[in-house]
Amino acid sequence: MFDYNLHTHSIYCGHGSGYPEEYAKRAKEDGLGVLGFTEHLPFPDDRLHSSRMAFAKKDVYEEEVLRLKKVYAKKGVDILLGWECDYFPEFDDYYDSLLEKADYLIFGTHYTLKDGEYKSLFTRPLEKNDLYDYARSTIRAMEYPHFSFAAHPDVFFIGYEKFDDEAKAVSKDIISCAISHDLPMEMNGNGLIRTSRYSRPSYPMREFWELALEMGAKKFIRNTDAHCVANLTKSIPMLDDLSSELGIRFMQVGSVSPFSLKMEQDN
Repeated sequence: MFDYNLHTHSIYCGHGSGYPEEYAKRAKEDGLGVLGFTEHLPFPDDRLHSSRMAFAKKDVYEEEVLRLKKVYAKKGVDILLGWECDYFPEFDDYYDSLLEKADYLIFGTHYTLKDGEYKSLFTRPLEKNDLYDYARSTIRAMEYPHFSFAAHPDVFFIGYEKFDDEAKAVSKDIISCAISHDLPMEMNGNGLIRTSRYSRPSYPMREFWELALEMGAKKFIRNTDAHCVANLTKSIPMLDDLSSELGIRFMQVGSVSPFSLKMEQDN
């Protein structure tokens, strides 16, 4: 029994596959009690459109997940409507408005601003300056009050090979901010199964999570970040093995209310 996955993408995300109902069926088959959809948020100006759904599809996605919520409540699976947001402070009112329908919001930093353009972390090796840009963007997002957890806070290691002094410094800043804002950090299984340019998984980065424990972080959650139906629960055993090796105890999903996601530490 895998219990939950709160970070799930479908064909609506712009670079995923499978329709939401296919994920719901697989969730039922694999023993998930809670399935949260978190498509990458589109913006009214369609920024980042090359890897996001068009803003015009936003209502279609929301209505489909809300329909499945009613259907699968009778089948023992709680379907949740969420969004994974890239954070831009000028859109705070927009993020707030999402909670009129959404159960919860999460954020993930996927881009840094370089030479006046938003450049993806996923397509290039990162330089030291990119790490500090990433940390600044991530910390700004952590300060927005309505995100339920930080998705893949160590994702910058997809393009940065070593846990050197710079990587440790930005990791400390990110972890410290998460602790001060009482914000759970997500250990993300997608990095364990995707192609890596290094001799280790793209992420999670073991040293990041060891540092988090050393600094006193206590709120951790694990999700698969599935982008296809076959990967919905594929990485969960790997995440559980890694967390056991490190001594990390994941939070368990408690109750969900509109506007906020409440989770309880597994004691």
